[in-house]
Amino acid sequence: MSDNKIAITQIIKAMQRDAEDIMNQVDLAAEDIGQGRRNSAIGALAPVDATIERLASLLAAARAIHRVAAMD
Repeated sequence: MSDNKIAITQIIKAMQRDAEDIMNQVDLAAEDIGQGRRNSAIGALAPVDATIERLASLLAAARAIHRVAAMD
């Protein structure tokens, strides 16, 4: 497997972990809302912003690697 494919594979794996983290936080928030704890629900969602930013960065990196590989 080429270095570019390995890099993109690792990026996608990291993105999967981040997506799981987001879903876990959303599940916690849903549980809190179900129990009438709005403030706790909002608190549970706080880390989601940073994770979404990381996902966007990882996506940009994967696209850049793909573009460079296509030029070779």
